[in-house]
Amino acid sequence: MKIRFEATPVASSQLTGIGIHEKELCLAMMEADPENEYEFTYFSAKGRKEKKEIMTRYASDKVKISEFPYMTSGLYRIIQCFFPIPYSWFFRGKPDVTHFFNFLIPPGVKGKAAVTVHDLAFVRYPETVALRTRKLLSLRLKKTLRRADRIFVASEFTGNELSELYGVEKEKMTVVYAGVDRRIFKKRDRSECLSVLDKFGVEYRNYFLYLGTIEPRKNLKRLVLAYGETCRKLKSEGREVPAFVVAGRLGWYFDEIKEAIEKESNDGRIIMPGYLTEEEKSVLYSGARAFLFPSLYEGFGIPVLEAMACGVPVLTSNVSSLPEVAGDSALLCDPFSQDEISDGIYRLTVNENLCKELSDKGYERSKLFSWKKSAEIILEEYRKISGK
Repeated sequence: MKIRFEATPVASSQLTGIGIHEKELCLAMMEADPENEYEFTYFSAKGRKEKKEIMTRYASDKVKISEFPYMTSGLYRIIQCFFPIPYSWFFRGKPDVTHFFNFLIPPGVKGKAAVTVHDLAFVRYPETVALRTRKLLSLRLKKTLRRADRIFVASEFTGNELSELYGVEKEKMTVVYAGVDRRIFKKRDRSECLSVLDKFGVEYRNYFLYLGTIEPRKNLKRLVLAYGETCRKLKSEGREVPAFVVAGRLGWYFDEIKEAIEKESNDGRIIMPGYLTEEEKSVLYSGARAFLFPSLYEGFGIPVLEAMACGVPVLTSNVSSLPEVAGDSALLCDPFSQDEISDGIYRLTVNENLCKELSDKGYERSKLFSWKKSAEIILEEYRKISGK
């Protein structure tokens, strides 16, 4: 087969969840079936030199890299709302399948078209999504769902959302879970973590961790306030107060989160190291007392899986896809209840048996999710829709 990936989400030095998802699946597909011909396409008008350097790493005899250097991906996506410029104008040839991992299929795609829909946060929680993204998806997602020969969804939950809100038939969708790279995300002992933890000024098993984009949908304001509430309770009991590492790239609508952090830093210690390398992520997961991720809404929630693979107890939400990922291997809470979040943090501070139980169960559950397994599912669907 000739398979084309729209790879703009991968052409970044700071990958978000969608970029990680696409990168790992593409690499796993190329490894699972190296006889196919693969092509990565991307728009590179902004940051061209950096993007080219990143994408060149994927090139080989069987992997072609194609760029369009005169437009950004964002501009092209916006233009589609008004002028349906065919994708084939920018990238020639006719692959058997072109896969768009970032929600939208443009017009004029040669061959079969597949799309990944990660979540419908722009419908369910529009106030947490940037206006431009919200408008773009509102205007173009329906057309994408009609154009798609196959729709991949990040979870059963997202598939149900698409059926309920857009009437998409179950037969047109395939669930493809995220996986975890167990070569990177693994259990590490104190000695393996020491240099990185020293760099960030935290002690092994004496800090909580949040890792993800710093944005409202992740429920960070309420999480930070709950952490402060827990700190005050621990202090009143004469217990030691763990630090809280809030790591990740700054997103939109950050002001309210920043105010909460400034307020609660009086009772606890909040550290913001910014965007992390994969190695730093793994070490911070492994060295944490617990991972805190009470997000309001997730299509999957890769950080929960990564944390479990590192053998760390997890506190996460009892809504959206997160129970589907965590099963009975995490402490679930109502993300809209500051008291429930605070109670969960307190329990993970004082209850060693609970931490050990969740650590063991989460580690075993993480083994159920694999990029290789998911890549094989996608390749089989490519074969079905292309007839190859």
